[in-house]
Amino acid sequence: MHSRRLDDRIRHLCALVAEPTNSEVDVMLRELLGAVHEKIERLRGLATNQLLGGEPPKERRAFVPWNG
Repeated sequence: MHSRRLDDRIRHLCALVAEPTNSEVDVMLRELLGAVHEKIERLRGLATNQLLGGEPPKERRAFVPWNG
């Protein structure tokens, strides 16, 4: 799963957990915790790569010039 999709999944789970009528909060909190841990591991890998002199990660999204 791409990082952006993981970020979107985390945002979505946060919104679901914030709903006061949701009865499956425990399940969603476990899923949210797993997604946050996955994000942390990805960031840790990127930081390690950078600190050890590796190449910067490639941007997966297409570049669209802004004509503001």
